[in-house]
Amino acid sequence: MQTIMLGLTSVPGVMGGMLSDEQGNVLAHSFPPYFDAATMKGAADLLQDTTAGLQDVTGGVKLYDIRFELGRLIIKTLPRLFIAVLCQPAVNIQLLYISLNVVIKKIEKLPSEQLVLQTAKQAEPASAQAPVKASVSIPEPEKKFGKTLGPPPTW
Repeated sequence: MQTIMLGLTSVPGVMGGMLSDEQGNVLAHSFPPYFDAATMKGAADLLQDTTAGLQDVTGGVKLYDIRFELGRLIIKTLPRLFIAVLCQPAVNIQLLYISLNVVIKKIEKLPSEQLVLQTAKQAEPASAQAPVKASVSIPEPEKKFGKTLGPPPTW
């Protein structure tokens, strides 16, 4: 599913996309690394909470196009799923809609068991997942003219 979502970023002006379920779990995304998991989880929860009410009021809107000063947010609702795409304001919207339809067709072809497994994997608590080891590398002192520079002088 990750590769399917990466297909959206090939459209010029698209910053990233996210696929989430109706429980607010992020199933796949194609956002840059500075969008952390907690931020995306919060966005998926908010998306799930607000679109349910909007669908009741509007009679089942399938596509939301939210424009703001520095960007554009396209939200496509599917049965039990949401696709959110964050774009620059000047994105080629026709090309994005074509790419979005291709992504939707690929998601619809996925077996429902795979979606259920992905949802269960994402819902698994963080403590059950393997811990990530942090590695710190200490750079070697700079060498200049064949000599190692020492620590800076203390005044």
